[in-house]
Amino acid sequence: MRIAELTTGSGLVGLYLLGLDNESTLTGLDVDPRAVDISRENARLLGLESRANFDRADLWSEETIALLSGHHPHLIVCNPPYVPEPPTRSLQLEAGAGPEGTAHLLRTIELAQNLKPRAMALSWCSLSDPEGIVSRAESIGYSLTSLFIVVIADGEYSGSVHEYLRSLPRAFLNEDAATVRRVAPDGAGSFAYLLLAGDFSLRKVDDEPMSATEAVGGLCREFAAGGFAALEAPKAPFPVRTWLLDRWDELRLRAFLHGEISA
Repeated sequence: MRIAELTTGSGLVGLYLLGLDNESTLTGLDVDPRAVDISRENARLLGLESRANFDRADLWSEETIALLSGHHPHLIVCNPPYVPEPPTRSLQLEAGAGPEGTAHLLRTIELAQNLKPRAMALSWCSLSDPEGIVSRAESIGYSLTSLFIVVIADGEYSGSVHEYLRSLPRAFLNEDAATVRRVAPDGAGSFAYLLLAGDFSLRKVDDEPMSATEAVGGLCREFAAGGFAALEAPKAPFPVRTWLLDRWDELRLRAFLHGEISA
Protein backbone atom coordinates (compact mmCIF):
# COMPACT_ATOMS: atom_id res chain seq x y z
CA MET A 1 0.00 0.00 0.00
CA ARG A 2 1.18 3.50 -0.83
CA ILE A 3 0.36 5.86 2.04
CA ALA A 4 0.41 9.66 2.04
CA GLU A 5 0.27 11.45 5.38
CA LEU A 6 -0.55 15.16 5.24
CA THR A 7 0.41 17.50 8.11
CA THR A 8 2.54 14.56 9.23
CA GLY A 9 4.07 16.18 12.31
CA SER A 10 6.30 13.60 14.00
CA GLY A 11 5.39 11.03 11.34
CA LEU A 12 4.38 8.44 13.91
CA VAL A 13 0.93 7.72 12.47
CA GLY A 14 2.31 6.95 9.03
CA LEU A 15 5.28 5.06 10.46
CA TYR A 16 2.94 2.95 12.58
CA LEU A 17 1.05 2.00 9.43
CA LEU A 18 4.32 0.99 7.76
CA GLY A 19 4.87 -1.43 10.63
CA LEU A 20 1.64 -3.22 9.75
CA ASP A 21 2.72 -4.03 6.17
CA ASN A 22 6.33 -4.72 5.23
CA GLU A 23 5.71 -3.78 1.59
CA SER A 24 3.96 -0.46 2.15
CA THR A 25 5.60 2.92 1.49
CA LEU A 26 4.99 6.35 2.98
CA THR A 27 5.20 9.93 1.79
CA GLY A 28 4.80 12.41 4.66
CA LEU A 29 4.37 16.14 4.11
CA ASP A 30 4.48 19.00 6.59
CA VAL A 31 5.00 22.75 6.24
CA ASP A 32 7.19 22.86 9.36
CA PRO A 33 10.86 22.03 8.60
CA ARG A 34 11.42 20.97 12.22
CA ALA A 35 8.57 18.45 11.93
CA VAL A 36 10.19 17.01 8.79
CA ASP A 37 13.52 16.61 10.60
CA ILE A 38 11.82 14.89 13.54
CA SER A 39 9.83 12.53 11.31
CA ARG A 40 12.97 11.56 9.38
CA GLU A 41 14.79 10.83 12.64
CA ASN A 42 11.84 8.76 13.88
CA ALA A 43 11.90 6.75 10.66
CA ARG A 44 15.64 6.12 11.18
CA LEU A 45 15.16 5.08 14.81
CA LEU A 46 12.42 2.64 13.78
CA GLY A 47 14.45 1.22 10.90
CA LEU A 48 11.87 2.39 8.35
CA GLU A 49 13.82 5.08 6.49
CA SER A 50 14.06 2.98 3.32
CA ARG A 51 10.26 2.99 2.95
CA ALA A 52 9.47 6.47 4.27
CA ASN A 53 10.06 9.80 2.58
CA PHE A 54 9.33 13.07 4.38
CA ASP A 55 9.32 16.47 2.66
CA ARG A 56 8.51 20.05 3.54
CA ALA A 57 5.50 21.21 1.56
CA ASP A 58 2.58 23.54 2.07
CA LEU A 59 -0.72 21.74 1.65
CA TRP A 60 -1.94 24.37 -0.82
CA SER A 61 1.20 24.44 -2.97
CA GLU A 62 1.78 23.03 -6.46
CA GLU A 63 4.70 21.10 -4.97
CA THR A 64 2.31 19.13 -2.79
CA ILE A 65 0.17 18.23 -5.80
CA ALA A 66 3.26 17.08 -7.70
CA LEU A 67 4.60 14.99 -4.81
CA LEU A 68 1.26 13.29 -4.22
CA SER A 69 0.62 12.68 -7.90
CA GLY A 70 4.02 11.01 -8.19
CA HIS A 71 3.31 8.78 -5.21
CA HIS A 72 -0.19 7.71 -6.37
CA PRO A 73 -1.39 6.96 -2.81
CA HIS A 74 -3.89 4.22 -2.03
CA LEU A 75 -4.52 5.80 1.38
CA ILE A 76 -4.43 9.44 2.49
CA VAL A 77 -4.07 10.12 6.21
CA CYS A 78 -4.60 13.54 7.79
CA ASN A 79 -4.52 14.29 11.51
CA PRO A 80 -4.21 18.08 11.33
CA PRO A 81 -4.71 21.02 13.67
CA TYR A 82 -8.51 21.15 14.04
CA VAL A 83 -9.35 23.53 16.88
CA PRO A 84 -11.06 26.61 15.37
CA GLU A 85 -8.70 29.57 15.17
CA PRO A 86 -10.25 32.97 15.90
CA PRO A 87 -9.64 35.41 13.02
CA THR A 88 -8.13 37.91 15.46
CA ARG A 89 -5.61 35.45 16.94
CA SER A 90 -2.92 33.03 15.82
CA LEU A 91 -2.50 29.82 17.78
CA GLN A 92 0.91 28.24 17.50
CA LEU A 93 -0.17 24.63 17.05
CA GLU A 94 -3.49 25.39 15.39
CA ALA A 95 -2.11 27.87 12.87
CA GLY A 96 -3.89 27.62 9.55
CA ALA A 97 -6.81 25.58 10.88
CA GLY A 98 -9.15 28.43 9.97
CA PRO A 99 -12.07 30.01 11.83
CA GLU A 100 -13.95 26.68 11.92
CA GLY A 101 -10.89 24.44 12.30
CA THR A 102 -11.55 22.66 9.00
CA ALA A 103 -9.10 24.25 6.56
CA HIS A 104 -6.57 21.39 6.37
CA LEU A 105 -9.29 18.73 6.27
CA LEU A 106 -11.22 20.38 3.46
CA ARG A 107 -7.99 20.79 1.49
CA THR A 108 -7.20 17.09 2.02
CA ILE A 109 -10.63 16.13 0.68
CA GLU A 110 -10.07 18.47 -2.26
CA LEU A 111 -6.78 16.72 -3.06
CA ALA A 112 -8.48 13.32 -2.72
CA GLN A 113 -11.07 14.38 -5.29
CA ASN A 114 -8.29 14.56 -7.87
CA LEU A 115 -6.05 11.72 -6.64
CA LYS A 116 -8.87 9.21 -5.99
CA PRO A 117 -7.15 7.12 -3.29
CA ARG A 118 -9.02 4.00 -2.22
CA ALA A 119 -9.46 5.36 1.29
CA MET A 120 -8.94 8.32 3.61
CA ALA A 121 -8.32 8.29 7.36
CA LEU A 122 -9.24 11.69 8.77
CA SER A 123 -9.20 13.14 12.28
CA TRP A 124 -11.33 16.09 13.34
CA CYS A 125 -13.34 17.11 16.39
CA SER A 126 -16.80 18.16 17.52
CA LEU A 127 -15.58 21.77 17.72
CA SER A 128 -14.83 21.97 13.99
CA ASP A 129 -18.05 21.55 11.97
CA PRO A 130 -18.10 17.74 12.39
CA GLU A 131 -20.99 17.25 9.96
CA GLY A 132 -19.37 19.41 7.29
CA ILE A 133 -16.33 17.14 7.00
CA VAL A 134 -18.44 14.03 6.46
CA SER A 135 -20.78 15.81 4.05
CA ARG A 136 -17.88 17.09 1.93
CA ALA A 137 -16.27 13.63 1.77
CA GLU A 138 -19.58 12.07 0.75
CA SER A 139 -20.04 14.68 -1.97
CA ILE A 140 -16.93 13.40 -3.78
CA GLY A 141 -17.82 9.71 -3.46
CA TYR A 142 -16.37 8.63 -0.09
CA SER A 143 -18.49 6.94 2.55
CA LEU A 144 -17.73 6.84 6.25
CA THR A 145 -17.31 3.14 7.13
CA SER A 146 -16.24 3.33 10.77
CA LEU A 147 -15.83 5.98 13.44
CA PHE A 148 -13.65 6.21 16.55
CA ILE A 149 -14.65 8.72 19.23
CA VAL A 150 -12.58 9.89 22.19
CA VAL A 151 -14.03 12.17 24.87
CA ILE A 152 -11.45 14.69 26.06
CA ALA A 153 -11.32 17.84 28.19
CA ASP A 154 -10.19 21.23 26.95
CA GLY A 155 -6.45 21.80 26.91
CA GLU A 156 -3.99 24.61 26.45
CA TYR A 157 -5.21 25.55 22.98
CA SER A 158 -8.87 24.58 22.98
CA GLY A 159 -9.34 26.17 26.41
CA SER A 160 -7.79 29.44 25.29
CA VAL A 161 -10.58 29.93 22.71
CA HIS A 162 -13.46 28.79 24.94
CA GLU A 163 -15.54 31.95 24.48
CA TYR A 164 -14.96 31.96 20.72
CA LEU A 165 -16.12 28.32 20.48
CA ARG A 166 -19.33 29.25 22.27
CA SER A 167 -20.11 31.67 19.44
CA LEU A 168 -19.80 29.07 16.66
CA PRO A 169 -23.03 27.42 15.47
CA ARG A 170 -21.22 24.21 14.46
CA ALA A 171 -19.03 23.71 17.53
CA PHE A 172 -20.37 21.12 19.99
CA LEU A 173 -19.01 21.02 23.55
CA ASN A 174 -20.37 19.98 26.93
CA GLU A 175 -19.89 22.23 29.96
CA ASP A 176 -21.90 20.17 32.44
CA ALA A 177 -19.95 19.89 35.71
CA ALA A 178 -20.39 16.11 36.04
CA THR A 179 -19.22 15.48 32.48
CA VAL A 180 -16.20 17.75 32.82
CA ARG A 181 -15.26 16.19 36.15
CA ARG A 182 -15.04 12.74 34.56
CA VAL A 183 -12.53 13.84 31.93
CA ALA A 184 -10.73 16.38 34.11
CA PRO A 185 -10.64 14.96 37.65
CA ASP A 186 -7.82 17.41 38.40
CA GLY A 187 -10.47 20.16 38.45
CA ALA A 188 -8.76 22.15 35.68
CA GLY A 189 -11.28 21.50 32.90
CA SER A 190 -13.88 23.91 31.57
CA PHE A 191 -15.57 21.75 28.95
CA ALA A 192 -15.48 18.36 27.25
CA TYR A 193 -15.58 17.63 23.54
CA LEU A 194 -15.17 14.76 21.07
CA LEU A 195 -12.14 13.79 19.02
CA LEU A 196 -13.27 11.92 15.90
CA ALA A 197 -11.30 9.63 13.60
CA GLY A 198 -13.04 8.21 10.58
CA ASP A 199 -12.28 5.66 7.87
CA PHE A 200 -13.64 6.80 4.50
CA SER A 201 -13.79 4.43 1.54
CA LEU A 202 -14.17 5.34 -2.12
CA ARG A 203 -17.47 3.75 -3.00
CA LYS A 204 -21.06 4.58 -3.74
CA VAL A 205 -22.87 5.77 -0.63
CA ASP A 206 -25.68 3.30 0.00
CA ASP A 207 -29.18 4.47 0.70
CA GLU A 208 -29.25 4.15 4.48
CA PRO A 209 -32.13 5.05 6.81
CA MET A 210 -29.64 7.46 8.40
CA SER A 211 -26.83 9.17 6.50
CA ALA A 212 -23.31 9.33 7.92
CA THR A 213 -23.53 13.11 8.06
CA GLU A 214 -26.77 12.91 10.03
CA ALA A 215 -25.32 10.28 12.37
CA VAL A 216 -22.18 12.30 13.18
CA GLY A 217 -24.21 15.46 13.68
CA GLY A 218 -26.65 13.65 15.95
CA LEU A 219 -23.88 12.16 18.10
CA CYS A 220 -22.20 15.53 18.57
CA ARG A 221 -25.46 17.32 19.39
CA GLU A 222 -26.54 14.64 21.83
CA PHE A 223 -23.15 14.72 23.56
CA ALA A 224 -23.31 18.51 23.85
CA ALA A 225 -26.75 18.23 25.42
CA GLY A 226 -26.49 15.05 27.48
CA GLY A 227 -22.85 14.13 27.94
CA PHE A 228 -21.71 10.51 28.12
CA ALA A 229 -25.20 9.06 27.84
CA ALA A 230 -25.16 9.94 24.14
CA LEU A 231 -22.27 7.54 23.58
CA GLU A 232 -23.63 4.51 25.43
CA ALA A 233 -25.56 3.23 22.41
CA PRO A 234 -24.66 5.50 19.47
CA LYS A 235 -27.02 5.42 16.52
CA ALA A 236 -25.14 5.16 13.23
CA PRO A 237 -25.14 3.08 10.01
CA PHE A 238 -21.48 2.10 10.67
CA PRO A 239 -19.46 0.75 13.62
CA VAL A 240 -18.72 3.32 16.34
CA ARG A 241 -16.12 2.78 19.07
CA THR A 242 -15.86 5.17 22.00
CA TRP A 243 -13.27 5.93 24.67
CA LEU A 244 -12.72 8.38 27.49
CA LEU A 245 -9.28 10.03 27.71
CA ASP A 246 -9.00 11.74 31.07
CA ARG A 247 -6.20 13.93 32.41
CA TRP A 248 -4.34 11.00 33.94
CA ASP A 249 -4.46 9.10 30.65
CA GLU A 250 -3.04 12.18 28.93
CA LEU A 251 -0.27 12.38 31.51
CA ARG A 252 0.67 8.72 31.04
CA LEU A 253 0.56 9.13 27.26
CA ARG A 254 2.83 12.17 27.41
CA ALA A 255 5.31 10.31 29.59
CA PHE A 256 5.25 7.34 27.20
CA LEU A 257 5.79 9.48 24.09
CA HIS A 258 8.25 11.99 25.47
CA GLY A 259 9.84 10.27 28.44
CA GLU A 260 9.21 13.22 30.69
CA ILE A 261 6.42 15.37 32.07
CA SER A 262 6.75 19.14 32.15
CA ALA A 263 5.49 20.98 35.19
